[in-house]
This record gives sequence, structure tokens and C-alpha cells, in this order.
Amino acid sequence: AGRVVGVLAAGLDLTRSNVLGDLARSRVGAEGHYLIETGGARPVYVVHPDANRVLAAVGPATDDSLMASAPVPTAGWTLRVVLPHGAAYGPLDHARRTLLAQMGVLGLIFGALVWAGTFFMLRPFGRLHRAIRMLRQSPDSAVTLDVHARDERGDLAREFDALITELRNKRSEMAAVMDASPLGLFRCDADGLMVYVNDAYLTIHGLVRSESDRGWLYLLPEAVQDDVWADWQQRVRDDKPFHVTRWLRRREGNDVRISLQMRPVMVDGKVSGQVGTVADITQRMRAEQALRTLTAIFESTTDFVVQLDNEGKLTYMNPAARSVTGVPLDASVSHLTMSDFNPPHTLRRLMSEVVPTAVAKGVWVGESEIWDAHKNVFPVSHMVIAHRDKRGKVERFSAIMRDISLAKSTELALSESEARLRTMADALPMRVAYIDADGRYLFANRAYEGFFGLSRGQIEGRTVREVLGAERYAAIETQIAAVQSGRKVTFENSVITPDDSMYYQSNYIPQRSVDGESVIGFHAVTIDITEQKREEQRLVQMASQDPLTGLGNRIAFERRLADAMAHCQQHRAIMALMYIDLDRFKQVNDRFGHPCGDALLKAVAERLSGATRSTDFVSRLGGDEFTVILQTLRESEDATHVAEKIIAAMKEPFRLGKLTLDISASVGVACYGGAPATPDQLTRRADEMLYQAKAAGRDNYQVALVSDGLEIGG
Repeated sequence: AGRVVGVLAAGLDLTRSNVLGDLARSRVGAEGHYLIETGGARPVYVVHPDANRVLAAVGPATDDSLMASAPVPTAGWTLRVVLPHGAAYGPLDHARRTLLAQMGVLGLIFGALVWAGTFFMLRPFGRLHRAIRMLRQSPDSAVTLDVHARDERGDLAREFDALITELRNKRSEMAAVMDASPLGLFRCDADGLMVYVNDAYLTIHGLVRSESDRGWLYLLPEAVQDDVWADWQQRVRDDKPFHVTRWLRRREGNDVRISLQMRPVMVDGKVSGQVGTVADITQRMRAEQALRTLTAIFESTTDFVVQLDNEGKLTYMNPAARSVTGVPLDASVSHLTMSDFNPPHTLRRLMSEVVPTAVAKGVWVGESEIWDAHKNVFPVSHMVIAHRDKRGKVERFSAIMRDISLAKSTELALSESEARLRTMADALPMRVAYIDADGRYLFANRAYEGFFGLSRGQIEGRTVREVLGAERYAAIETQIAAVQSGRKVTFENSVITPDDSMYYQSNYIPQRSVDGESVIGFHAVTIDITEQKREEQRLVQMASQDPLTGLGNRIAFERRLADAMAHCQQHRAIMALMYIDLDRFKQVNDRFGHPCGDALLKAVAERLSGATRSTDFVSRLGGDEFTVILQTLRESEDATHVAEKIIAAMKEPFRLGKLTLDISASVGVACYGGAPATPDQLTRRADEMLYQAKAAGRDNYQVALVSDGLEIGG
């Protein structure tokens, strides 16, 4: 009826051998065991391999053993199978260790095979490395490279062989230029010993090459050699430029005045030596001395020497002229004219005869009359010389007058005047001669003796052809014919020798007969303009070179572009113009300063030169804007290859001292095939392509064609 009538209870001894007791002693594998836990909020162990924990409270797990559980529904218990971590993962760990050992063995075997193969393949590179090391130690050594291999090794060997050949050629060219220089060039180390001198240096000092290290010192007096050497060693360690002039006595007994200029060679901020030039200024000093002597003659002579401009105003009067005319020695003469010292009849003659003759013939010689300080007229022997500029225009006149009132003998006065003129001519640092209608020297000043190595007696009376030789005479035969026809001739010529090049300016002034009907000879005045020419050449080079990078500047670029386009138009060849701009260059200047920016521009210039051919022209227009003129291309696609090389070259990090910069460049390319077009069209199109490259995200190039005067994008 549902009423409780009794309670049935039973008990089980968990320590005895029964189902649960046997289960506690059972093992799972070698180390696993079984657990049975009661249910409820406070479970206890019913079965545990540790008898002391039977009926003890179940605690949290204290190790990383694996555990699987299953419920015992009839009792509300939970059966668990516990397997220790080591027993569970032991086989897997063993397999892993075995696999790693096998992989290590295989790796060693494979590495040995790779090493052997790499060693075999890199043997040519080893030979190339040894060749490079040998060339570094001795640049002129003969090395053998495998330039015939048809793989990367052969390509590298061929490129290296071409590089070495080019470097040797440039080295030979530079050595030839330095050896051919008329200036003495030298380099000394930090101890003051010469480590390089050219032939001109040895010639100037009169030394042989074995004496080049410090042979100059022994050309000084022995008493001062120690002091000079100590001072020299101090100078070469100084980081400032140095200039000195001194006299040296060569072994043959000749005294030579040299001018030495040098600048320090800085390596890592320290002076490692000096480079400089030595010039023989003996002749220049003697010429200056001759000019001072001539001025002293003018100042001390009793002749009246005056100079006037081409308008007749006085610019100079020597003391004798001032004395006779009453002009104080310290008074200005710029306000005076010919009319202040010449009576009316002399003035008329000057205007009608003397000046026109001097202009036509270069010189007028005769007699005239002038005023003294009291307006007294007295006779003078008179010479008027017309001086012309380089264009042949008369720029001034010189007049030399002598009082002949007490000297009645015209022949004696003329003889003395000629003697003085010869003295003046001999003192001039130029060659002055008079040649008659038959081409014979009737007069030659002392400068001719030094130039030709002949005495004046050997020169006067001989023809120009005999003195100059057939080859030199042929070079000026046209000018001699022109002056003999009555025309004044001014021209430049040069004398080229293996050791030097000299330049001269010659003025041929026709000498007409008294009646003016015929030319009876001509005056030849030859001036050494070598220094002026060299300075002009230096200025031309400076005017066409960017001072920071050494590349061509805008002037050189415009000239070279016009020449390249003219060549294309004449030969229907292909060329290209590139405009290159560094991306975000302003950030470099703003962040690191302009000195860093300048160093970066120099490095960029070197990479541009390295990425182009020697026949291409690289220039810097200003700032970070560069141009490249690619000439004689086989096809327009060649320009894209160069642009890719330039883009890649600019991506390589720039290491400037301790600073490393990463930049990129944008390139605009305009290809040209010789059709009618102007340089402005080509440059404008290249510039537009540059802006397109900038707009496309920088670090790229854009190409266009310029054809038939039209601009065609590509």
C-alpha cells in the first residue's frame, strides 16, 4: 500500500578482494590506474590505488596526467581512467627524438653535399677574388680571367676585365696629362717626403727621378737646409693651404725662382699629406723686372715721354716732359690735351699727318716743334706710336720727344734715338722685329735671341723662312702676304711640343714708303699669351662644370643637347633625354642639414655616372635636378633599360659617414629620332614626363617620343 515496513541495508568491504577492490589494484598499461568517485557536492574516492585515500575527499588534480571518465548510472558514481603524462607521451617523444636525429644526420649529409657543390662552383670566383686581390696590391700585374665562360661567372669576369681595362686606360690618360703638364705637380706624405712628382717638377728643379723624395732640399744653401726641412715638415702637417716663392740653384749653376702652392689631403679629418704645384716664375719675374726697368727709364730719361688716349687727352707725362712744360710732378694730367703743348702749326700737322700716319703704320717718326712752360717753341725729334687693342682698334698713343735745339746733327740725333728705342725694345718681354719687303730681318730685339737660340747677328739679314723653318713659315705665310699688301694683321698661333704648348699673339704692322705708295716692310710684335690662354681654358672649364658634383652644368647641358640633336638630325640616329628628380630631397636638407644634402648630391652624381655609358652626358641643372643625354641608341627601348638601372641605383642605401639614407628617384624620358624638333620641345617633353612620374607615386619613370616636331606620349 506504499507504506514503509522496513529498511534493507548492506555493506561492502572496499579493502577486500571483490569487484571494487580488484579494480583498485588493476593497472592501465604499465603505470595507469582506475578511480571511482561518488557523486554529489562532496564526492569521495570509492576506489583508489592508494588505500589511505579510499573514502577521502576528492581533491583537485595536481599533475598533467591524462584522464578519461565514464558515469556509473546505477550508483551515481563516476569511473575514471588515469594515465601519467610520461607513460602517455613517452612513445611519441621517443619517435620525435628519433626523427630529429634522422633529420640531423640527413642535414649533415645534405650540408656536406651542398658545401662540396658550392666549393666546386665557386672555384672560378675564388680565382677572380685572388686576381682582384693581386690587382689591389699591384695594379699593373698581369692576371688571367675566364672571360669565355657562357654563364654568370663569365659575365662577371668580362665585366671586371672591362672595368680593369677602363681604369688602366683612365690611369694612363691621367698620368699622361699630369706628365705633360707644364706645371710641376707633386704629392708628399705627412712626413714631407715626395711620393709622386711629374716630369715638369723634375725639369724645373733639375733633378732625376731617384732624387724626387727630397732632392729639392739640397738645392738650397747647406747652412739653411736643416731649418728649411723642419719648417717644411711643420707646413705639411698643417690643414691650411700654403704658398711660398723661393730661389733654388740647380746643379748646373742656374738660379731659378719657383712658386709653390699646396693644399692638404684630408683623410678622416686628419692631414695625410699635401698636393700642390710648382711653377718656374723666373721668366715672369724677369719680364716684370724688365717692365720696371722700362718704367725707370721713362722716369729717368731726359726725353719727353707722354701718353694720350684715342681722344687726345693726356694720361701720362714723365718727369722730363713735366719739367719742360711746367706741369708739377704731383699734378693730374687728365685735363690736358695736345693743344696745351703744341703750337698751332704743329697741332695742324699732328692732325693732318702725324696721327693718321701713326694710325695707318703703327708709328710715326720725324721732327716737330712744341712749347715749353713759357710758350717758347723749340724743335724736338718726335716719335708717335699707335697702340691697338685685340680688335685692332687704336686705344692710345705714345709720344717720345727729344729736344734737338742744341743738336744740329740730324744723323747723330737719329742714331741716339734708335739706340734708345733698341734699349727699350730689348727691355720689353715680347719679340719686336722689323722685316723688309724681301722678308729679311733688319731688326730683332733681344727676346728673339732667347726664343730661337740665335744671336742677333745671326738673325738680322736672314729671311723669315730661314729663321722659322719651312713648317712654321707655312703656318704664317698667309699673314705675311696680307701685311705686305698693306693691311695690319693680328693673329694668334701656337707652338706645340711633347712637353709643353705655348701660345702667341702677333701683330704685323705694314711700313709704307715716304710717299705712302708702297709697302717697304712691316713691324712684327709677338707677345707670349700662354698664361692668358691657359686661364681662358680654365675659365671655360669652370663655366661648364657644376662646382659641387663635377658634372656638367646648365650651360654645358644646353650646348651638348643642341649638338646631340643636330647629330641625330644629320644621321637620323636615336637619342634620349632624361630628367631626374630625387624624391623628397627637401626632407633630407630639412632634417640633416645642407652639408648632408650636398654629400648626398655628390653620391647621386657618382651613381648616375656609374649607371650610364662613358659616351653619355650627365649634368646637374640645380638643386636635386639632374639630366642624362643618351646618344647613339640602337632603339628607343634602350632608354627604358637605362631608366630602370637609374631607378634601381637610387634605391640602394646611401652611406654618408655614419648616416644611411634611403631615397628614390623619378625619371622623365623623351626619346628623339632626328625628325625636325627643337631642344626646347625635347626638354619640355622630358620635364612633363618627370611630373607624370611624380604624379604616379614617384620611384618610377615615364617615357614619351618627340617625332616630326610633335610631342607624342608613350
